[in-house]
Amino acid sequence: MIVKDIKVQTHDMQLKEPWAIAGHVHESIKNTFIIMEDTEGNIGVGSCATQNDSEESVKACFENLDSFSSSLIGKDLSPNENTLNWIASEFSSSPEGNAALDIAIHDLWAKRQKKSLVDALGKSHQSFGTSITIGVAPLEKTVELAEKHISNGFSFLKIKIGDCVEEDIERMKALFALKPEKIKIRVDANRGYSKKELIKFYEETLDLGLELIEQPMEIDQNDEMLYFPNEIRNICVADESLKNFDHAIRLVQEPKPFGVFNIKLMKCGGVSAAKKIAALAHENDIKLMWGCFDESKVSISAALHTALSCENTQYIDLDGFFDLGWDLIEGGYTCEQGIMSVLDKPGLGVY
Repeated sequence: MIVKDIKVQTHDMQLKEPWAIAGHVHESIKNTFIIMEDTEGNIGVGSCATQNDSEESVKACFENLDSFSSSLIGKDLSPNENTLNWIASEFSSSPEGNAALDIAIHDLWAKRQKKSLVDALGKSHQSFGTSITIGVAPLEKTVELAEKHISNGFSFLKIKIGDCVEEDIERMKALFALKPEKIKIRVDANRGYSKKELIKFYEETLDLGLELIEQPMEIDQNDEMLYFPNEIRNICVADESLKNFDHAIRLVQEPKPFGVFNIKLMKCGGVSAAKKIAALAHENDIKLMWGCFDESKVSISAALHTALSCENTQYIDLDGFFDLGWDLIEGGYTCEQGIMSVLDKPGLGVY
């Protein structure tokens, strides 16, 4: 798998409309793409979105990938441990850049085998229903968006909370009054709650049957999660608290603060790093959720292929592409009535 040529590009993905999480409003997003060709004419594609979507972060990611890519020409980039560790060491401060390269390498590797990436990794699942996210919004807007998504076939709604616990509780009660038999509701506080607020939120929504509560408190408050009984912690999801394998090692120690890991390729550094975290979670009876930022179909497809290859995958939250007004590529997967499946094509299946 000798590399002949590499190109790096950054594109504005043109968000369809601004959306909000606790403490921040997103108005635009840029993704960086890497296109890798081997000496036999096979093409591997990777992409990334930066965790901090500032112009400075995007520029730094592009420059790091662009300058490093020249050193890859003529090298064998088969996805073995030595190669992946070397690249990871070069991008230790940029997991997103590492992810873009790692995704391109795995796309190329699977294409050379004439297999889809999930088949090359080993398939455990055929498909999953993805949640679709509703940002922090007034009650009326939340209900309006929920009704729209339900009418489009989505069964899993993820609601951003964390700005005001009283308003969050009111929004939850209004949502469960819609079609409770047809939908499951997950919430994501993005570190917005104190312990006191989380207690209040959980006690007042206990009877509603929330499926998941994602990252309720700050990452330095993982120990505070141990205050809560197992039945609460089991539906709580580590997101910002889980960025890499070292974090995962700490989070699997008993008593566990979270029952679910949200793995994002952009946080951990790509397919190979994600698989390592997933294996550790499996060994410790932790369920997996697979998430994303506002990302191209390239990296969303990579996350879906990886998720379907892991036995302990239980949830996916791969709706980031739906926010984009434009993409560099097509394909990768289908999403019918909220159910995501990869295409039966070599590699990621993008074109």
